[in-house]
Amino acid sequence: MDSNFNEPSNFMLNLTSGPPKKRKKKIDQQYSKDVPLPQSSNIQQLFPKKNTEMSPQPPKKNFQTFKQKTVHPEKGSDSTNVKQRAVPHGKAFSSLFKSNPEVHPLVVRKQSSLSEPLFSAKTFEEMNLHPHLISCLKSRMDIVRMTKVQENTIPVLLEGDDALVKSCTGSGKTLAYAIPIIQKFQEMEPKIKRSDGVHALVITPTRELAIQSYETFSTLTKAFTWIVPGYLIGGEKKKSEKARLRKGINILICTPGRLLDHLDKTSCLSLEKISWLVIDEADKLLEEGFKDSVRRILSKCNKERNSVLLSATLTKEVENLADMSLSDPKRIDVASGMNPTHFEDFAIPSNLKQFLVVVPSKLRLASLSGFIIDNCMKSSMKALIFMSSQNTVDFHYNLFTGVLAPLLLNKGHKCKFFRLQGSMKQEERTEIFNIFKKEKEGVLLCTDVAARGLDLPYIDWIVQYSAPSSPEIYVHRIGRTARIGKRGNSLLFLLPSEAKFSHLLAEHRINFEEVTTDKFLQPLLLISDLFNFRSKVTAEDCATALQTRYEKEVHEEKELHACAKDAFASYIQSYASYPKGLRHVLPFKALHLGHVAKSFCLREAPSNLRGSVPPKKHNGKRSGFDRSSEKSKPMKRKFQATVSEFDSGLSFISSGSGQQKKKRKKN
Repeated sequence: MDSNFNEPSNFMLNLTSGPPKKRKKKIDQQYSKDVPLPQSSNIQQLFPKKNTEMSPQPPKKNFQTFKQKTVHPEKGSDSTNVKQRAVPHGKAFSSLFKSNPEVHPLVVRKQSSLSEPLFSAKTFEEMNLHPHLISCLKSRMDIVRMTKVQENTIPVLLEGDDALVKSCTGSGKTLAYAIPIIQKFQEMEPKIKRSDGVHALVITPTRELAIQSYETFSTLTKAFTWIVPGYLIGGEKKKSEKARLRKGINILICTPGRLLDHLDKTSCLSLEKISWLVIDEADKLLEEGFKDSVRRILSKCNKERNSVLLSATLTKEVENLADMSLSDPKRIDVASGMNPTHFEDFAIPSNLKQFLVVVPSKLRLASLSGFIIDNCMKSSMKALIFMSSQNTVDFHYNLFTGVLAPLLLNKGHKCKFFRLQGSMKQEERTEIFNIFKKEKEGVLLCTDVAARGLDLPYIDWIVQYSAPSSPEIYVHRIGRTARIGKRGNSLLFLLPSEAKFSHLLAEHRINFEEVTTDKFLQPLLLISDLFNFRSKVTAEDCATALQTRYEKEVHEEKELHACAKDAFASYIQSYASYPKGLRHVLPFKALHLGHVAKSFCLREAPSNLRGSVPPKKHNGKRSGFDRSSEKSKPMKRKFQATVSEFDSGLSFISSGSGQQKKKRKKN
């Protein structure tokens, strides 16, 4: 791999290379917004001849002559190709297959993966549980045999010990703490009443996981009708939640923010009687935004209680929380045995096949479309596709339902698209979650709101269209498939500049198989007849035709065009917000903004899209994209007036502050 991936400063120097006297001329150079379509007879048939034919005559008034500058950020150098061309405004299209960075095969040494036994040889009948509870597990949930995490955890909790539990995704951790709670509550004399209030508190990071956990408790308590579970989540009316609390809830499942809101404003809610505290997905709850909430909740809880912390990945911060909230806990790691010394390695289900593909920005959308077409036309598929932001999810959902779904329907294949992201109304989120859960095929486009704990049946594929912000999140995302012994597949998309993320996965003993982009472009030939080609076509022709249809839809539909601009802006912003510790493998400065815009079907230059980037604060400081504050003006980044699609869009760094220029001159 090129060393410039590790040295963003060298990359920026290359963008501004050349004698100082000529630098200003480069910055002020006027470039076209569009680049003409490659000379391919098959592609030219898609458009009127006048739009693609190059004129040998001098340009007319509605034409403009320009110099085409090609920037190769991954190579660390500029290559300028000067051509005199006459191109009608807004009528030409840039090629998907030109000026892309080279993709080199990954060289990653396979590690001995950490294996975790899933099922136990024991059954629930061998445990000292109430017969009605065993019957409920068998008749209502079709569960007889325990998993290893249940075998190790349930006896510890029944004995009254605290526990810190780590087990791979889909191993049955919810039942590992739900069964002991129900068993202990049904033993209480006199019987627990709903008017007694909250005796068990379960905290989860997402609303969907809270609802799923509530459904598990509701099923188990059908054998003991006097035990009442309930939930509190954001997005619902507080009035109805207060009514449920006044009526009485014994087992409360909630998200931390909503719980604190009620603790401050609802007098009938108290945590002074709780005998059980469960923190599910504990590592997520301790991320930024949740830490203070969890600490405030702990301060209001009864000190005499049993406490359990669970996750598929546990961090040092969770260990610190365990020391603060647990009393001499038993540390349970199914992969390493009881009381392990560390939790750094991740156990991946053995029946999960992991794949990785390195795709240049401009080919990302065509490659993802080829993946969907291939799987939907060969066999029914149920997949989750994780994306970086809410706007990105909305854009691709609207694009696929408007273009890709009709194309597949013309070929006799139905492909249902769903979306799930945090800004949706709670009623809609719950409805989509329940519908998709029952479906046997379909594609759910989602953010990380669906990455934790959700048990969705029949999932064949997990696709990570954007790189996760940590190996832990990678593990949680792929954990939505291959659950409870079933088979599953995962696919991670990486940009060429992100290739070193594969080494980070290897450090955590995560193995994968690399595939090439061609594997996802070849299936586009299955729909080649829908583009009215008159001669033999290639996968590149089909990819270009599909991309053109996408761009036409975005260009003609104002709402979709606005959605694309918002998605582009949020993608750039979310990329810039990756943790500092990952910037050497996910380098923001290596992004080619023109190519990224192409992946969102935008024909405008990045400089013209900058206005849609919303301001964002980090640790009290505004980001470099903010233009609203007078104080931020000296620090704002200046784009060129117009740049070609081949320009990275990062050339504006050359007009930075005087101190930055001096540093570059010294280097």
